[in-house]
Amino acid sequence: MNIKFKNITGKELQDFYNSFEEDKTFLQTEKYAKFREAVGETVLRFGAYEEAKLVGTALIQKITTRFKTFLHCPHGPLLQLSMNNDQSTILDSFLDFYKELGKKEGCDFVRISPLINIQRKDKREEIRDNGELNSQLSVFQKQGFRPAPVHLVNPEKTLVLDITQSEEDILKQMKKSSRYEINRIGKFGIEVQTGNSTEDLDIFWELHEETFKRQKFVPFPRKNTEIQLKVWGNDCQIFSAKTDNKFCSSSIILFDKNAGYYHQGASIYSKAPVANACLWEAIKFAKNKGCKEFNFWGVVNPENKKHPWWGLSRFKRGFGGEERNFLHCQDFPITAKYWLNYTIEKYRKWKKGY
Repeated sequence: MNIKFKNITGKELQDFYNSFEEDKTFLQTEKYAKFREAVGETVLRFGAYEEAKLVGTALIQKITTRFKTFLHCPHGPLLQLSMNNDQSTILDSFLDFYKELGKKEGCDFVRISPLINIQRKDKREEIRDNGELNSQLSVFQKQGFRPAPVHLVNPEKTLVLDITQSEEDILKQMKKSSRYEINRIGKFGIEVQTGNSTEDLDIFWELHEETFKRQKFVPFPRKNTEIQLKVWGNDCQIFSAKTDNKFCSSSIILFDKNAGYYHQGASIYSKAPVANACLWEAIKFAKNKGCKEFNFWGVVNPENKKHPWWGLSRFKRGFGGEERNFLHCQDFPITAKYWLNYTIEKYRKWKKGY
């Protein structure tokens, strides 16, 4: 085995991320690390080494709240196949290391939401990998991890659109209703403003306040969004759609070299397809940047009509793409305080309707 874990630099973390060719998201990038540090969190960066070769990386957050202190590895670690070890073997080594790190850092538990793809659904076909998949799942069971009681904002079910194809082909694979709405953008004279200035954020935030009052969700703090704009720079863009001289929809999209990510959205009622206009412009923007994918972030099962995200998920699915289902977030308890937190998180999940 002979896998060792060492602290690495932000550049090493990002370079590995850029070269990694399997499932990945911006939650394992250096920009995300800098963002979390800017909002007051401790971020740990580790590399997995097989002798002198870097075969994996992990961005780990240390989070302290009133009731608990824990480590979280969001959408990680990123692990490559190597000459001597498969991904399951390296994952086993990482989980050993991760549990000990949690104890060393004085945590009540460690949490991980890995991008282990348990199901892919595309054009109503399900593809399952019963070999390496089962091996990786058994690693968590053997290591004593258990399903977390939370419904995380790090999506476990997501929708990813291939944007290497032509715009015509992207439109063809959309649902008829969404393609119809996009074709109506010109009829309504909708204009989409793109930028990342304070003015763009003001437009978004006015719509955001209307949205969270209407839908009764906990808003993302404006200060955090301001920090994101600063950290991501031109890789964070706000797309705002205007009709009849009034902004009615706005979306914040994050980018890396691989994908554009639908990060936040806000809107007020309009007969015009303003939300479609924002995302269609964002998809074209990502394509022109050279991204391979557009990630719509979280969706829920279409059968679960009582879920708070059901309507938004239906809207996202209209654009087509491949559904990816990842392993549910896993916890390893360290102290008895974990069980108090377990009860609190389970109650909050129930109350929100997740």
